[in-house]
Amino acid sequence: MKKRAILKSFLILLPILAVGLATAMDSVLVYDSRTGVTEYYSYFASEPATQVQMLLPLAAMLCFVSGIFGAVYLVKKKEWMLKAIVWTSLIAACAASVPTVMQGDVKVVANVGLPIFMVINWLVASYIQKHPDKTEEKKGKKLKRK
Repeated sequence: MKKRAILKSFLILLPILAVGLATAMDSVLVYDSRTGVTEYYSYFASEPATQVQMLLPLAAMLCFVSGIFGAVYLVKKKEWMLKAIVWTSLIAACAASVPTVMQGDVKVVANVGLPIFMVINWLVASYIQKHPDKTEEKKGKKLKRK
């Protein structure tokens, strides 16, 4: 396979892997330091009342949306879809990592695979966007009969 085809296939593969990690039942660890209780959730489950409880489902949904954008880009070959993939991947990676950074009495530690996959997806989409296909043929002048 060509390098470009492999890179384009990553636009679908990486979000699928990220959504697979997000659906695992032990992908988010929630530790309440007041009571000493440790619980496990998935990205889609609603955690107990924390400051950032909606960021993890948002990150998982944006991974799914990024995968759909990747599939549409491969089928339709619309260049503006790459910009959508770049932004959804970047926002998903940031939304998945914010709960780990913001710690209070309830500590939320999410699986780091999802932000890593989304950052790689962002890098791949940015690379494809910056280096477009060079399949356009140069057309010369037509020859005329004398």
